[in-house]
Amino acid sequence: MADQVAHLAHLNARDTTFANVSRAPQPDIERLKARMGWRMPWYTIVDDFDADFGVHEWHGTNVFFRDGDDVYRTYFLNDRGDEALGSTWSYLDVTPLGRQEVWEDSPEGYPQTEPYKWWNWHDSYAAAQDGRWSDVVDAAQEPLK
Repeated sequence: MADQVAHLAHLNARDTTFANVSRAPQPDIERLKARMGWRMPWYTIVDDFDADFGVHEWHGTNVFFRDGDDVYRTYFLNDRGDEALGSTWSYLDVTPLGRQEVWEDSPEGYPQTEPYKWWNWHDSYAAAQDGRWSDVVDAAQEPLK
């Protein structure tokens, strides 16, 4: 699955963090990450974290939501079925806050934006903060003249 994950800057722009965890030792993980050019965080499990969260022999996907000091598991998929995940959109859509766009029903106090106005090139999220990306989206939505 690691080779299918979209650039994490897009998830990070929505205050969402992605990490892999496995029982592999760090030297093996780092060697594979270097070979593949992966930059995602990848932790080694040294206890029963996987079993405690229902992950069996192969793999599983967990989504955790932090609210202050409280952490909740809000999504879980074990073994098969998470092969369809990997895009920014599929990961955001399984989180409690979704894409954080105005059409979604989010709790009060959580930021929401117009669809696609938050999205940017993975190396250009600073442009979204200064409004330039928003101008691009607005221009794209204007009728052709």
